[in-house]
Amino acid sequence: MYLLYVDESGDPGPSGSPYLLLGGAAIFEGKWRHVDGDIRRLIAQYFPSSPRPNEIHFAPLFQGKGVYQNLSRADRLNLIREFCCLVDSLLSTEIALFTVIADKAWWFHNNPGKGGDDLYAELFEQLSSRFDFFLRRRHAEGSPTKGIVIADEHKPALSAALKHNYKAYQLNGNRWGSTYNLIETVFFLPSDESPGLQIADLCAYATWRLVNSGDNFIINQISATFDREPLTSRVNAGKWHGVHFIGNDIHIRDRINLVWQ
Repeated sequence: MYLLYVDESGDPGPSGSPYLLLGGAAIFEGKWRHVDGDIRRLIAQYFPSSPRPNEIHFAPLFQGKGVYQNLSRADRLNLIREFCCLVDSLLSTEIALFTVIADKAWWFHNNPGKGGDDLYAELFEQLSSRFDFFLRRRHAEGSPTKGIVIADEHKPALSAALKHNYKAYQLNGNRWGSTYNLIETVFFLPSDESPGLQIADLCAYATWRLVNSGDNFIINQISATFDREPLTSRVNAGKWHGVHFIGNDIHIRDRINLVWQ
């Protein structure tokens, strides 16, 4: 069983942020407890006394806000590096990252009459189909398995979109066909109880920094963890399945291609 933890960066409306993206971290069920322990030890290392956060949120950590404001910039960057190393050290059979990015101006121009819920639906269709493809590839490699989707309960708009579209894809499939490996419903957890949601937060924020600011500091440290066709594959060897951009901005495509060559 793989657990796909999902987080977002940006907002779904026509105005507001220039992009909306979903980040996903698929973690093998046998690793989540070990990852949880590693993250807790990392937090204790950088916060030996109170106040100590129960989880790591990467936007305020990077910016030095809230509970992170008393950490020096060097310590904040080192904490990010160590968290990234924790993620990058896992095997490709233990974790796979995914991100789907939408250029909102382009998307709303090309989808007149549609709203934020429709944009969420397209992003989740892409994300869930890529997760399902990863599970089908694991089956072809001799390790049949299923997947469950988990999201942060404190993000109501994302939660409602995931819940609605997940059931539709289970019943009717998506535009590419049936989804065979996604089971149950979407589960919701508080992020401080889930190491996987913290990794999904890392995935989403790292990608956001890349596309919104051209900053590849974080994403370069975890880029190899995104889902990819094995280099030994007879078809599309080395193709990155875990990254998808919806839009035609050549500058954003160049930023993405420089990371995932």
